[in-house]
Amino acid sequence: MSMPRKKEVSARYPKKEKLLLDFQRRGRLGVLFVETGRKLELSEQITVIIEFPAQKRSFRLHGKIVSRRRASVEPPLPPGVQVEFPSDENRTLQLVLDHAEGKQVDFTDRTSRRLPCSYVVSYRRDRDFIHEFAEDIGEGGTFIRTSQLFPVGTEVECRLKPPGYLLGIKLRCRVAWLKETGQPKGMGVEFLFLSERQRKKVRDLVKKLVQARSRDVQRKMDAIRKKDSFRKPSR
Repeated sequence: MSMPRKKEVSARYPKKEKLLLDFQRRGRLGVLFVETGRKLELSEQITVIIEFPAQKRSFRLHGKIVSRRRASVEPPLPPGVQVEFPSDENRTLQLVLDHAEGKQVDFTDRTSRRLPCSYVVSYRRDRDFIHEFAEDIGEGGTFIRTSQLFPVGTEVECRLKPPGYLLGIKLRCRVAWLKETGQPKGMGVEFLFLSERQRKKVRDLVKKLVQARSRDVQRKMDAIRKKDSFRKPSR
């Protein structure tokens, strides 16, 4: 069973003000230039993970690619794409812009960082078992991509099934918040650990995700450096 997921790109801003240089408004739509050497198609749906490492903040925005740019030596410009965000992303987009501008933003802090994933989640609704997908996960909870939403505060028993976990990880969860508009719809759930063993399983799973993502980022950076070395004129 595979999840139809948008491709993802990361946009890291060690200096948060740089995002304001990469961003522009087009009516009610927002457009962000994202540096990437990946081959992405025009009109392709994509998820941009915007990261502010100095403040330990990250945001996920869903949009589509509206233009592409190749790297150049003169003038020195990095490769990348322009991603257009629809109006239903305006709420999250405004949080990103306010944070980049240095405004005071009231965040609802999570107990852990969330990482993108595509794990099957199974749980019971009435007499039926439902199989959905977790779109991101942290040590404290996950976001389940679904149009069948439970009320906030509902407790439900889930089974998280990452690749390589034959029996999955059985967890008690509480619905913490809902995303009822835009795409993807879904619900954020908080893990209610019944034992330290359950907590350790989730912690180990998140650790594996962090390591895999670090390796993937390093491979991409190495590939970009290799391409850049070929492009530089010899002296």
